Order: sequence, then C-alpha cells, then structure tokens
Amino acid sequence: MSEADVGNAALELKKSTLESIEQAGAGLVARFSAHIHRSSGAAGVDAGTGWSQSAHFRLGRARVQGSVGSLPMELIGGSVSVSGRTFDNLVPMPLIGSGPVRVQLKGSRGLAVVLDGEDVEANLVGPAKYLEPFPGTGARKA
Repeated sequence: MSEADVGNAALELKKSTLESIEQAGAGLVARFSAHIHRSSGAAGVDAGTGWSQSAHFRLGRARVQGSVGSLPMELIGGSVSVSGRTFDNLVPMPLIGSGPVRVQLKGSRGLAVVLDGEDVEANLVGPAKYLEPFPGTGARKA
C-alpha cells in the first residue's frame, strides 16, 4: 500500500480536467484527470497531500447536455448531487449512490457540461502521482 492509498480522498473539481464522456449501454462514463486531496481527516479541508490520478464516474440511465465538443475541458468548478446530497467542488472518493444524480461541471469561457442519471459509481483508477503537501484550509463546517 502506498501513501496515495492512505486516508480519506476527495476529488477537487476546480483543479481537474474532464477528458471524455463515453456511452456505456444506457449509461455514461465520464473520465477525469483529477486533482485528489488525501488526509487522515477531512480531505480537502484538513492538512494532507495533493495527488494527480484518473477518476471514472459511471452513471446509469444517463444523458449529457452542454459543451461536449469542447473536451478535454479544464474545470473551474462544479458540483455532484446524489439523492438530495450535494458536494460542491470537493467530491468524496469513492462515491457510490443510487437515486437521482446530477453532475454539473463548469469550464472556462462559459463552457459547461451537465450529466443526469439514476445512479453513480465514481472511483479512482490507476497509479497516483504525488503533487504537493496540502496545509489545509482551516475551514470546517459546523
């Protein structure tokens, strides 16, 4: 087990790139070059480390809207909503959920992609590359 496998992980959308979206039966697979935070506490909030790693989001019975012809798309923000829970910018990894799913991704120059589906399975894939220490934000939600 490497240091990249230890602790809690979260994908930071605003530092990631949406590489592709592919049809997979009735669903879609969105592939990211992702910026991943790892921490023994809250990933992306508490001190830890930053990594680069691939991430795949599989959405069942999914459809896509937006700037798909502009891929790859560097992201400047976004959110993932699963059954009424919304994760703004920081998405816990892995993420598995059923029920309504919406992935809203914002790129520069007004580009945007929205994925809607009935379930989601998001996982980190392949080797991780260490980028930097992360000092933490000091911000905790009450």
